[in-house]
Amino acid sequence: MLLPFSSKANLDIVFPKDSFLDLLTDFGWQDYSEWLNYWSSKNIENLITQHWAVGTKSDWFWGLGLPFLTQVEDILSKSESPFCIGISGLPGCGKSSFGKWLESAGNQIGVPILVISLDDFYFPSPELDEAMSDNPWNVPRALPGSHSIELLQRTIDNFLQTGELYAPCFNKSLRQGKGDRSGWRKGFAKVLVLEGWFLGCGSFGIDIVQDHNKSELIPPINKLELDYRSKVQEALKIYEPVWAKLIKVWHLKAVEFIYTAQWKREQELNMLSETGSSLTGKSLDNFIRMILTSIPQQHLNSISSNVRADITSTRRISWVGRNNSSFSNL
Repeated sequence: MLLPFSSKANLDIVFPKDSFLDLLTDFGWQDYSEWLNYWSSKNIENLITQHWAVGTKSDWFWGLGLPFLTQVEDILSKSESPFCIGISGLPGCGKSSFGKWLESAGNQIGVPILVISLDDFYFPSPELDEAMSDNPWNVPRALPGSHSIELLQRTIDNFLQTGELYAPCFNKSLRQGKGDRSGWRKGFAKVLVLEGWFLGCGSFGIDIVQDHNKSELIPPINKLELDYRSKVQEALKIYEPVWAKLIKVWHLKAVEFIYTAQWKREQELNMLSETGSSLTGKSLDNFIRMILTSIPQQHLNSISSNVRADITSTRRISWVGRNNSSFSNL
């Protein structure tokens, strides 16, 4: 197994060393060799081969997976109370795959982790259809305002108090790709991870709502889209109490915002292959357009977080380290 920053280069690793080592220092590890030895004792190779999806580059393991688990263990060493961490990133960047790995790897090392998505808390139909009825992109979900925030808050609060998770599940393949609630999930853990594409994004103010002249979108943002941003801004305010429950936030940031269009198309194609149903054609085009225009790109790019990982178009990690826009509820 090739290690990062060793004499024999791991070609999967393109992120710089210094910012990575600074991150480990934040998590209580001053000596990189000791950190490697510690994780070697927990069977690193099995963590990689048994839990990652086939074809995943090892930069996700070294740049995200192990650092995330390292921070989790650091927090648990200071308090055994259940806590919640957020992962923010544009659709298709790899959040869901990362979450599945965290649950599986956490099990292996004896640190129970449960991962839920904002998507799980979409309203059930027909309430979801009503909430989304007037958006200019005609998308069936995903916009701020399409989630049951009261249920999400109760779910997180109950977990923080008891370590028990009881949360809805949402199946995006139902109703010809519109999606619907599909059962409930129950479990116990020390760590709850909440992921979402606009997680950590607060209301952005009328100046940013109207600041669209710098956009290079083709076609440019239109009046209907711009007007709806004001509704999105108001909706985001009700999410802020949820963000306040997160002890830390990790931001998987696209190097270029437009990469989400490619990622989303790939994601829906995979869903079509796996389930026989997904967003396609004009519906998919509209969904991507919504992602690109509903929340100002500069606002999504500047989400406050503790850790930032820059993701290239091929989902490689080009940089990982402390985020200059820090976030902490610890």
